Amino acid sequence: MRMLLIMIIHLINLLVLPLFLVGVIRKVKALMQNRIGAPILQPFYDLAKMFRKAETVSKTASWVFLWAPRIGVAVSAVVAVLVPWDGALLPSGWAPATNFLLVLYLLALSKFFTMLAAIDTGSAFGGLGASREATISMLVEPTLVIGIGALALGAGNTNLLTIYAGQANPFVAILVGAALLLTALAELSRMPVDDPTTHLELTMVHEAMILEYSGRSLAVIEYASALRTCIFLGLAAQTLLHAWPAYQDLPILSRYAVGIAGVVALGSAVAVAEGVLVKLRWRSVPNFLAFAAVMGLLAALIAVAQVR
Repeated sequence: MRMLLIMIIHLINLLVLPLFLVGVIRKVKALMQNRIGAPILQPFYDLAKMFRKAETVSKTASWVFLWAPRIGVAVSAVVAVLVPWDGALLPSGWAPATNFLLVLYLLALSKFFTMLAAIDTGSAFGGLGASREATISMLVEPTLVIGIGALALGAGNTNLLTIYAGQANPFVAILVGAALLLTALAELSRMPVDDPTTHLELTMVHEAMILEYSGRSLAVIEYASALRTCIFLGLAAQTLLHAWPAYQDLPILSRYAVGIAGVVALGSAVAVAEGVLVKLRWRSVPNFLAFAAVMGLLAALIAVAQVR
């Protein structure tokens, strides 16, 4: 019965929640701008419309351009299943596959193929976006390793299943949760690092890499992006919730409901931030990400002192 419940939860997580979260973010952002905005279910309609459209593929594109979206969505789906971002813990037998270093490598693999596809057609915009994405990844990944490593040090294990099954130090959880939230803004190309709605070539990062895509491939890319939004915001929400001692004692359905509420709350917070913040100049992005790195480092120092 428990296994069936977990399977149902994962189906909801993969098929419903990613696009629903994107709809919530867009709706809240529209309300912040005094607009009615599209319905929350609009991402579902957009995805269905894109799947019905044909693709336009450059004659200079290779197999990398065609397969990168498929590889990206496959890797994102695997990570979405392995990472306990929703509060509903995985079966204990999956623990070896939930090593946080493996998860970070999988996310890096997805991003690598996206950057490779961006420069495959020889577009100047694609090369610009891929170069900036590589720079952001170089700045973000150390923070992810140090921050989640601090949680792993306190749990005595590098598996995410074990890390989020126990109680973490509240100070470490809050610092790492805040660091993960800031890095999520960069990884997901959100404000103030990037504006996902702009098409100005001098400021684009993620949009510059997918300008050549259309039809089904673009639909797959948008769905994979929605999945990654759930993963990063869910991981930040779970980390912050671990500062609450009673969270682990909740029944599985209650913990799942609280976890999803946390993801939606962080998504709404991101939308509010996008309504009041302006995009940073490119040279100021390292300074912004330095705040996340410092919080991750402080969390690691606290975790080391606690272990000793």
